[in-house]
This record gives sequence, structure tokens and C-alpha cells, in this order.
Amino acid sequence: MTVARLATELVDPAWPIDRALVQFVMDWRRFPEQRETVVATALPAGTDEVVAAKMAAVVHALCDRDGVAVPAWVHGCRLDVEIALFGAFVDTAFGHRIRRSAPPMCANHGVWFSADLLDA
Repeated sequence: MTVARLATELVDPAWPIDRALVQFVMDWRRFPEQRETVVATALPAGTDEVVAAKMAAVVHALCDRDGVAVPAWVHGCRLDVEIALFGAFVDTAFGHRIRRSAPPMCANHGVWFSADLLDA
């Protein structure tokens, strides 16, 4: 699944965001030879900024962890208001636990998730 396809599916109510992102991480692990290809293409024009930031945070973390060059499109995706990837509130006890276990680049995008997601 490429990031362009993922961007489309993240706004489809039949394909929940958590499922799509977890599937992307699983595909990343399963097909290491395709990693650079699936993240290389910029997001489609008009991609929702929240969707873009969520995708960028996950892609950035995966690339950083696995030694893949971070694509240029990733650096431009950031939210001004911080959120958790899967709907948890950042300013709760649970949200603070997520922040403590998050990859460092989550701060770059304003999107927080536990590093455990990368092992899905």
C-alpha cells in the first residue's frame, strides 16, 4: 500500500484509520524491498491536514528506525494542535503515557503514538 493510496483510504468510512495505518506498518515490515517506493510519492492534492500529519508521523518513524531516507513531503506535514494518532486525548494520563513511549519525531508532526505501533 503506497502513501497515496493510504491517504485516500484514511478518509473512507469503510476503512477505519487505525486499520489502514496498522496495515501500512505490517506491509512495511513484510515487504522491506518496497519501502522507498511506497513512501516516495507525495500525498494527493487536497489530503486533509490531519490525515497528512498522521501519515507523516508514522512514515517518519518507520524511515528513521529502518534507515530509509525520509521523503521530502513528510517534513511539511505538521499540526499546530497536538493529537494522538488513534483518538486518545494528549492531555490525559493515557495521553501522557503515549507521549513518553512515542518516537521522537512525533513532536515534529504534532501527532503522538506509542513506539509499539511500529512493531505491528
